[in-house]
Amino acid sequence: MLSAMVLPEKREYVVITGNKVSVAAGTSLGNINCAYTSSQKDTLELNRQIPQRDRLRLDIPVKEFNCGNVFLNKDFAKALNASQHPYAKIEVVCLKKEGRDYKGNLNLIVAGKIIPLQNVSFHSYPGKGVTNLKSNICLNFSEIGLATPKKMGGLFKVEDKLQVMVELQVAG
Repeated sequence: MLSAMVLPEKREYVVITGNKVSVAAGTSLGNINCAYTSSQKDTLELNRQIPQRDRLRLDIPVKEFNCGNVFLNKDFAKALNASQHPYAKIEVVCLKKEGRDYKGNLNLIVAGKIIPLQNVSFHSYPGKGVTNLKSNICLNFSEIGLATPKKMGGLFKVEDKLQVMVELQVAG
C-alpha cells in the first residue's frame, strides 16, 4: 500500500516596492487633495490571514501629507488630530488574488481609532517597471469620529465624505 505524500502548501507572495496614500474631500469651493508617498518595501503573503507581526503596515506621518499649500497641510493635520496621533496607519490583514485584481481586508488606524475595512478591491494596472494595485475607499469624518475641518473661520465648509486612495507598487 502506498502512503499519500503531503506536499507543502504553495505560498504566493508579492513584493511591495512603494506606496501612495491620497485623501480627497469636497468643499463648498472645490476639492482638497492630500497625498503621502513612500518607498517602503515589504513582502506580502497572499491568500491567507496574515499574523499581526507579519502584516504590511503603512505608518503615515500625518504632518507629511501634502495638500498643496502650507495652510491646507496644517488644517488637514489638525483635522486628523496629529498632535495626539502623529501617525495614520494602514494594515493589510489579508490580500487575495482574484484574476488580475486583488481583494482584501485592511485596518485603517486614524486619530487612535481602528476602522476595519472588509472586501476592499485593489485594481491592477501597469506602471514603469511595477504593477500598481489601487483601491478607493469611501469614508466619512463622522464615521472616523472626527469633526470636519473648518476653513478660514467657517467661510467655506468641508463635506463629511472622504475618498481614501491606497496604491501599492508591486515589483513586476
